[in-house]
Amino acid sequence: MKRAEWIWYPDDFEIELSGRFMAERYERDIVIPPFWRMDSCYKNVKFRKVFELANAETVKIDAEGVFNVMIDGAYLYSVKTAFEVPAGKHEILVSVFNDKGLPCLKLSGDEVVTDDTWQVTCCDHVFKNAACDEDFLNGKTPNNFSLPSEKRKWVEKIPSEKGDIYDFGEEMFGRAVFSGAKLSEGARVYYGESLEEVGDREHCELLSEDFVAKPSAESAAGKPVGGEATENEVTTKIAKAFRYVTTEGIEFSEIYVDEEISPSVCRSSFECDDPVINEIYKVAVRTMQLCSREFILDGIKRDRWLWGADVYQSSLMHYYSFFDAKSIKRSMIALFGKSPFSLYINHIMDYTFLWIICFDDYYRHSGDEKFARENCYKAFEMMEHCLGRRDGNGLMDSRPEDWVFVDWADLDNSGEVCCEQMLLVAAIKRCVMLSEEFGYKDKAERYRAIYEETAAKLERFWLGDKKGYTYSMRNGKPDGKILMHPNIFAVLFDLCDEERKQIIKENVLENPEIPKIVTPYMRFYELAALCRIGETKYVMKEMVNYWGAMIKEGATTFWERYDPKETGAEKYAMYGRKYGKSLCHAWGATPLYIIGRYIVGLKASDNAKSFTLQPDLAGLKRFKVEMPLAKGTVKVEADEKTVKVLSDEIKGTLIVNGKSYVVEPKKETEVAL
Repeated sequence: MKRAEWIWYPDDFEIELSGRFMAERYERDIVIPPFWRMDSCYKNVKFRKVFELANAETVKIDAEGVFNVMIDGAYLYSVKTAFEVPAGKHEILVSVFNDKGLPCLKLSGDEVVTDDTWQVTCCDHVFKNAACDEDFLNGKTPNNFSLPSEKRKWVEKIPSEKGDIYDFGEEMFGRAVFSGAKLSEGARVYYGESLEEVGDREHCELLSEDFVAKPSAESAAGKPVGGEATENEVTTKIAKAFRYVTTEGIEFSEIYVDEEISPSVCRSSFECDDPVINEIYKVAVRTMQLCSREFILDGIKRDRWLWGADVYQSSLMHYYSFFDAKSIKRSMIALFGKSPFSLYINHIMDYTFLWIICFDDYYRHSGDEKFARENCYKAFEMMEHCLGRRDGNGLMDSRPEDWVFVDWADLDNSGEVCCEQMLLVAAIKRCVMLSEEFGYKDKAERYRAIYEETAAKLERFWLGDKKGYTYSMRNGKPDGKILMHPNIFAVLFDLCDEERKQIIKENVLENPEIPKIVTPYMRFYELAALCRIGETKYVMKEMVNYWGAMIKEGATTFWERYDPKETGAEKYAMYGRKYGKSLCHAWGATPLYIIGRYIVGLKASDNAKSFTLQPDLAGLKRFKVEMPLAKGTVKVEADEKTVKVLSDEIKGTLIVNGKSYVVEPKKETEVAL
């Protein structure tokens, strides 16, 4: 029997699920929904497919929403749970309406089953291939989806004057469960990523006041409880991020956590002669795994939102660790929302350019031509929106309603900010490549002309006397400020020649008089740029000093920001709140990308049909690694004498000392250094 799958209108599952998920962000007892436009799914859809059956069959129907069934244009009456399809050739059309969620359908017969070969329309006279993902649903229905969970016990009970504190040993995401629970009025659970936070009940970021009976033989799922009610097991309604838990107004015989399990499974490993680097790698993996949930999040405690730049950076880290293609696609789909595109991603100009770059990067790393071909119109819509907001000089200028971000730093982002022009050029180049590849000849010619024109205008920002790109232009004049940010982008996105890159390296990136980058977000770009110009040894030392110091502070995941000068509880403060800093933040997992891309030296090529590998010990004596590819994995062992490479499925090229060697699948290649 064929497998039946839940099907829905393309993108609608991701859009609907992301809205529900992001609406569960709380600061203490108040909900904080996203501040950008949230789209919703189409509420009224029709599914169709033609079958030719040798025998009549009974088809079981499941739908979320009200529905009707037509065969060959005639309604079937009294259909509740199943219907008959006679032998022969027939068109089945099912209409589903759901004003409370995602309209979706599942038909289960011998031959008649729903899958992605069905077509669907939102009643606009245009039919598209239906979407489905039964593996991700994991037995759940689309409107009742939740990640699977497993029981985690606390590792230490810490006595406290206000009540015992339970330490679960590491950062996690889940629901606290209480066995034999008796809830008093005002019952609360307080959470903390740190011991200081959980002990400060007046200022901790997260708490729970809503409880439900945990599904069991004795209690129904979702049954509300409270007052003096006693249930076999009671759980918090919404999953939270924490390491420590304490309670108020709850008597219980046992406490544990239902930890949600990330759908992303790590496909990489890394081990070298430096134990600090090894530990950094492990903590980075844990950090990214926690932030890779239904979607790729920036941080699991505070925001729980999708941000364009965070998804971009995280996707690059994914390619060298988890390579969860579905998670990356879900995140990009949810960020775009519904067509037509009319607002910057997250209201942020630079995040919109980074979405386009992220989309093209995904295609180059995965080789997923079907997804890229079907969705490249989104990149083009975004680009048209951006081009329509250029000023009289043909450059991106900030407007009152726009957020020009660049970095969490004290920056004046008024005028024509150089970083935005650079990201515009990088994004247009990706649009040129996509339009050429997928047969949009006229579009490709137009984008190429705009690309060449805009790239030439970057020269206005180059100050030869100061040997760097100025930060911005106002009224046609450069502000004269030489900062790291635009010069990092110039190197990273290949916006200048090699000679100028060396000038930037010597006069900006290595200049102690230029203000340093202090945020982990921009450090991702900075360290990658330094690796691009050969400073891998320096980058590895920085990794040990910065990320290694966090581990010495007791970090089990990497933080949103780290300043070794901050001590005590002050090191957890951010955004004007005592514990506002996220201690599990996606961009904190930067070492995954740096190690995979620049130390192992792995790069996808020919739209993931092959790869190049250029290992760099960068001061290490040896390393042994396994990295994911679009198909299979590649294993690399390198020391000061030899490099060994084994790819299980894809052909590649190993580059050692400027010479290239063919790596055949399933055949170990060994080269002397």
